Amino acid sequence: MKYLGKYLVVLIVLTTACGKDEFTPADRGTDYFPLRVGSSWVYDVDETIYSEVNAPQQNSYQIRLLVTDSVQNSAGSYTYIVNRTRRNTGQTTWTSLDTWSIRKNDREVIVTEGNTAFKKLMFPVRDGNSWNGNEYNIFGEDTYTVTALNASEDIEGTTFDNTLTVEQENNEDFIVFLDERTEWYAKNIGLVKQAFRQLNYCTTDNCIGQQKVKSGKVYSQVLVTYER
Repeated sequence: MKYLGKYLVVLIVLTTACGKDEFTPADRGTDYFPLRVGSSWVYDVDETIYSEVNAPQQNSYQIRLLVTDSVQNSAGSYTYIVNRTRRNTGQTTWTSLDTWSIRKNDREVIVTEGNTAFKKLMFPVRDGNSWNGNEYNIFGEDTYTVTALNASEDIEGTTFDNTLTVEQENNEDFIVFLDERTEWYAKNIGLVKQAFRQLNYCTTDNCIGQQKVKSGKVYSQVLVTYER
């Protein structure tokens, strides 16, 4: 019987240890996109808009995102309502832009910009993971890829210790249409930078290959302040 008692003690210890392992939650990376009613983010925006008929137009302004509400959706997760406002550089009054919605669960983050939904993140986050960012809209497949994870990143003079980089597109086409889009997220903060270049080049005989921009946009959005 004394041996049986020893075996029972060992069994209890092993079972307890296994139970702890089973209930230890894995880090899925959901903290890269924190959401809570009342949270807000303010960004500096610089953009250059090109057109065939006008000179390039340069704009600098700020955008504020404020989570105003959340509702439980049919899938059992929550949809967050985000009010976007804008003010020009040097002004104090915010002007309403539009309202977005964000669905987040333990598998993904879906941001609906106007009427178009984009799958911004997929959980768990892993370096090299990729997914179709257009999974929930009518556009063609667009592969988003995690190119850096848990990296220290300097964003316009501010260092963030744990960042996630998502490359949405980088076609390296300097002849017809250049499409470069990247987003950076910081743990427990959210989106800290968004940058893209989408440029249509002149392709007629007298200018093809000269990277003469016909139309498009260069855009940079950098976090200034945030409140959780």
